[in-house]
Amino acid sequence: MSRRPDPAPTASPDAVVQRVDELLAQVDAVRATSSQSGGDGVDLGALERQAVLLEQAHQVLSVALEDVDRAT
Repeated sequence: MSRRPDPAPTASPDAVVQRVDELLAQVDAVRATSSQSGGDGVDLGALERQAVLLEQAHQVLSVALEDVDRAT
């Protein structure tokens, strides 16, 4: 994971929460679309899209945590 160079502008907590909420809503939408398509098998494409979105949410949270750590 790459760190942003110092000094880096920190995102507001509200912006972090909003971005993570957006990403998690997309995960839910992919899940809903996948479950509506029926079938007993696992939709690997949908699973991959969910994994990418969750990784993005993790990255947003990791950067926010690094920002807080640097500020203290």
